Amino acid sequence: MSDTNPSEEQKRLAALRSYHILDTAAEKDFDDLTELAAAICNTPIALISLVDEDRQWFKSHHGMEAQQTDRCYSFCSHAIENPENLMQVEDAIHDSRFYDNPLVTGNPDIRFYAGMPLVDENGFALGSLCVIDQKPGHLNEVQQKALRTLARQVIDKLSLRRSNIELLAANEKLEQANRHLTETEEKLKKANTELSDGRERLQTILDILGEGIGITDEKGNIVYTNKRNREIFKFDEESMLTLNNGSPEWKNRRLDGSPLPTEEHPVSIALSTGLPVANFEFMVSDRHDQSIYLRMNATPIKDKEGKITGAVGSFSDITESYLLQQQLKDREERLQMAISSANLGTWHMDARTREFLPSPRLKELFGFYPDEEMPYTAAVTQIADSHRQEVIDAVEASVTKGEPYELEYPIIGYHDQKLRWVCATGHLYTRAGNPNVSHFSGTMADITERKLDEQRRSDFIGMVSHELRNPLTAIGGYTYLLSKRAQKNNDVLVADAAGKLNRQIKRMEALINGFLDMARLGEGKIQLNRSQFDMADLVRIAEEESLATITSHTVVFAPVDFTLVEADKDKIEQVLVNFINNAVKYSPEGSTINVACITRDGKAHVSVNDSGMGIPVKDQPFIFDRFYRVESKGMKNKKGFGIGLYICREIIERHHGQIGVDSIEGQGSTFWFTIPLFG
Repeated sequence: MSDTNPSEEQKRLAALRSYHILDTAAEKDFDDLTELAAAICNTPIALISLVDEDRQWFKSHHGMEAQQTDRCYSFCSHAIENPENLMQVEDAIHDSRFYDNPLVTGNPDIRFYAGMPLVDENGFALGSLCVIDQKPGHLNEVQQKALRTLARQVIDKLSLRRSNIELLAANEKLEQANRHLTETEEKLKKANTELSDGRERLQTILDILGEGIGITDEKGNIVYTNKRNREIFKFDEESMLTLNNGSPEWKNRRLDGSPLPTEEHPVSIALSTGLPVANFEFMVSDRHDQSIYLRMNATPIKDKEGKITGAVGSFSDITESYLLQQQLKDREERLQMAISSANLGTWHMDARTREFLPSPRLKELFGFYPDEEMPYTAAVTQIADSHRQEVIDAVEASVTKGEPYELEYPIIGYHDQKLRWVCATGHLYTRAGNPNVSHFSGTMADITERKLDEQRRSDFIGMVSHELRNPLTAIGGYTYLLSKRAQKNNDVLVADAAGKLNRQIKRMEALINGFLDMARLGEGKIQLNRSQFDMADLVRIAEEESLATITSHTVVFAPVDFTLVEADKDKIEQVLVNFINNAVKYSPEGSTINVACITRDGKAHVSVNDSGMGIPVKDQPFIFDRFYRVESKGMKNKKGFGIGLYICREIIERHHGQIGVDSIEGQGSTFWFTIPLFG
């Protein structure tokens, strides 16, 4: 050890003893630091060595039993001669200062030594934080930096400990004079205890946070990351601590994909301006080059003098929500384009207050001026009397049950008194965060021309059907006379022709009746003659008729329990017979048709199953539409106008029931309907 200035050495020793640390018991805070230093530097031994007058005493001695050694053999005595520098001895056996040192030639067989002087706030080197190994070594830059940081932590803890001791002494002197100071001392002692445990608790808290946390130094170099941070970027801690906020590995980009300059990074802004940055959104890449959208907050870290020493960044992975938001935005734009192209009116309404916000197009449909108020009650008033209550009921059902609706109804223009038919849709939407807050949204299309076309078509069909009845009735009469004369004259050929003619007349009558039913449905003139009856009786009637008229197929009727309904018996029978006849028409001759009626969920459920050609999936949603016919090779020889199933649907829906089909192309179909039970 080189000579030192006696006066300066005495000042240094006085400074050391002012901390009242020599020969004190082991303390976990200091042991944690030596354990961390050994782990970081990958050495078996780490010491907090305080250099006394004739000895070096170890406040913490991780990996070594000895609590002190003679100063004359101390490596740390050499280290404190240059307080600002880290002293490294890569191989003591080859160092002229230490090759014959007993600590090198004997226990603990020192080969490698690295010590960072513990310099207090007055510039006195009290000792060193050192790491020791029995084999040669060298600390890399990160380890050196970490050892310096830990040395500062030791000094901070020594300073804090001295402050606590001095404060405790002062409090003890004043205890008799001022009881309040004693209470303050107890609070301070408690705070110190909490501070001792704070590091571990803080680490635990940071690791369970849902946000990523990163801490940088004043240059933007990363010095800390929590668990969530590493999960988001898929980096291990060691790799991440070699990077900074502008490292090319992140591929920082703006939301539009263009490069994000380092100076625009929120951490850089916080470091350069000293101001926090909130909710900054940008793109980065993880270790596997997968793009991530982040929302970051950055706050500068300042020392007591206000100097910026680093920054804290917290961020969330918003990739999923951001992409979903973009999809919703795209859909909204496409929806607005579709609404504009379709010339639809739109509206929004608060479910609780009935505050009504119509679009200009909606006001136009109701005959209001664009800048004119049109509250909900005014809109309802313009609905034709024949349909107003139906619309009110549909809206109320949406409010109470959340049921969407699609209705067609006429309205009378407020100013122009013009009759318009509209198709309106409505749906109740609830806010995800608060189900109690809801609103309606809907659209409205002008279908006046379509309705007029339908009315003209219905009028034409009704007129033609009525006109066809008279000549058909006359033909039926002549056919009857011809049949009787043929029987009287025993003319087999004429009798057979009369029978065939009579079957064609009945077929023609069925078609005309279908057209008339359709016309009545369109005009709303069809009447339901409701009565209470047992569905088992209706199925039995259908079974008897099938056995008498169907010889090409086997029709199997499942047993039916007593099933009481209140409905129009003739029209329900018409639907069932239509299903059976269609099954015969579209399934192979000789195949089996199954008919069943069961009770389920308070409804009578009737089904007719066949093993015929089936219905393509693309046609199934439209099979009950008026005039709709499936276009396929198997349908080329099947005659029909596409009105039978349409009439069936109208009959069932007017009974507040449901109708549908389950079908697999090439395997068969099951047509079904339900109507409510009585009572």
